[in-house]
Amino acid sequence: MKRRVSRTASRGELSKAPAPRRLRLDLSFVGTRLYGWQSQAKGKTGQDELEAALASIQTGHSKLTGCSRTDSGVHARRFCAHVDITKRRSCEQILKGLNAALPPEIRVHRVSAVSSEFHARFACGGKTYKYFLYLGPVAPPALAPYLWAWQGRLDAALMAKSASLFEGEHDFALFTTADGRERNTRRAVTSCKVSINGPLLVITVEGPSFLHRMVRCIAGALAAVGSGRLNESDLLATLTGNSAGITVHALPAQALHLWDVRYPTEEATETYGDWPKPPSWVLEDCAR
Repeated sequence: MKRRVSRTASRGELSKAPAPRRLRLDLSFVGTRLYGWQSQAKGKTGQDELEAALASIQTGHSKLTGCSRTDSGVHARRFCAHVDITKRRSCEQILKGLNAALPPEIRVHRVSAVSSEFHARFACGGKTYKYFLYLGPVAPPALAPYLWAWQGRLDAALMAKSASLFEGEHDFALFTTADGRERNTRRAVTSCKVSINGPLLVITVEGPSFLHRMVRCIAGALAAVGSGRLNESDLLATLTGNSAGITVHALPAQALHLWDVRYPTEEATETYGDWPKPPSWVLEDCAR
């Protein structure tokens, strides 16, 4: 009778699990049918869709980390995320596989293999948001999902003059939600501008970080100044974080675009793809 011999692999024969490789994903998305970026119980988010696409191409991925949260309905012209993968896939294979699996409102433009020290959120050096108000009588249907059609008069010159009051470091406690007020509400705004391009009024806000709904509340406060409901003294009072009797309302999410995200130069060992040349985003030629 033959003896059954069990073969145990030697240490040299044991296959080592591949070391995780960190990928930077540069993407954009239309937020109309998304419940924001970060995964939540309510419905599909940008993070949900991208993680599902990563699973479909079998990357052996870890949790995806984005550069920012966005509210339901907010769009992102430029967005950045990172993820660690264990399966060997080229950046070209990953980019093509992701875009084949993703819904058309989310596109990955570039995939880069980067250092494990890179972090999409904490390495981000600054963000630019743009909010679009349409001042004409009827918003064209092709643009309507990406802007807010304002009803009534707005003094654009006064709004432009008042916008600079937001620049610098202030207490933005009145410019966020109850959840946002549970953290440090002091933030620095490096630039706040209002411009007019035909029937479009564009509010541009730049800074290193923002509270929940902060930019939408800044847009709401400027619109209140432009319509005569607030004056500059009221606006200054709101920036103390403790202004009794003054309420700042956030404008609707659909007109807010995360326009740009900035990072220090990051050396990649492999990269595939690039940002499309402008005009590649709705309202891009009107965003001056």
